[in-house]
Amino acid sequence: MAARNDSPSVAPPPPGGASSATILPVLDRAVMLASVEHDLILLRELVEIFLAESPGLLAQIRSGVSENRPERVERAAHTLKGALSTFGALRACEAARQLEQRGRDARLADAAQIIPALESDLIQVCHALSDFLRESGK
Repeated sequence: MAARNDSPSVAPPPPGGASSATILPVLDRAVMLASVEHDLILLRELVEIFLAESPGLLAQIRSGVSENRPERVERAAHTLKGALSTFGALRACEAARQLEQRGRDARLADAAQIIPALESDLIQVCHALSDFLRESGK
């Protein structure tokens, strides 16, 4: 049984690629399905794992920034970025990438300014993934 794609937050990429003026969808269904070779059972499992683990990764990023522990920021942001890329969550992935880079460079002075964007994007991703689980029969 195929999952439905009625949610505007889970959209295929726009034709011709996205421009800087294009609003990116929260998730990219084509990327999600391709990442698991169209195995919906595996995709649902990955979504459930992400929903369970992403709050902890965000907490590690926050504490790493507040405690000035760049290695913690880099590691947690890298893990989060990889998981987000599985779902084609480009906006959230970019925020995680910026935090990962700041951790790698041990340059956390402005990292706290990126966290609100990541949190906002993660909330949207989690809502869209929850919708996906509901729509795909879980």
